Parts: sequence; structure tokens; C-alpha cells
Amino acid sequence: MDIDRSHRTYLVPEDIDQLVRQNTNLMAELWIVKDRLAILEHVLQEKGILQSGQVDDLDPEGSLAQWLDEERAAYVERVVGIDPNTRTAERLKQRAVTTPK
Repeated sequence: MDIDRSHRTYLVPEDIDQLVRQNTNLMAELWIVKDRLAILEHVLQEKGILQSGQVDDLDPEGSLAQWLDEERAAYVERVVGIDPNTRTAERLKQRAVTTPK
């Protein structure tokens, strides 16, 4: 399937600066979280509260799984500015191939 993009400009120069700023901020925030999580897991393992691999092996269920889903959706909406429940890959693909009238 060929995608006709000739009718749509997705980014203008100002958008590029905004995307770079967002990406840099997200990278910094992610590193802070990863660093703190590694330290927290290390401390909990040294105290015998957490076993190595226990966090990686956990498969969230029930209310924890629901809470994580809701938090992830809210996070995507805050960071990217879209509702992940309505802005699906299929809808984006349809929009990309739709020819304007």
C-alpha cells in the first residue's frame, strides 16, 4: 500500500525544535527514574526484602494491572498529547492514506 503524503505537512521547523526539547527532557527523566529504581532494588536486595529478578518476573494482575494500564494511558496522553484509546495505529494509517477533498 502506497501512502500519499503529498497533501499533508506533518512537521514545520518549529515542531522539530519542540520534538528535540521533548526528547531531551524525556531522556533525562527516564535516566533519573532508571537510576533511582536500580538503587532502590539494590538496597531492598541487600536487606533481604527483594530477591534478584523478582520485579522482572512479576506479572501484574487485578487492580495493579488495571492501575498500570490507566497510568500508562494518562502518561501517553500527557507526553504525546493524544488519547491512546482513540488514536490507534489503524486510525493514523487511515488518516495518512486519505486524500483531501
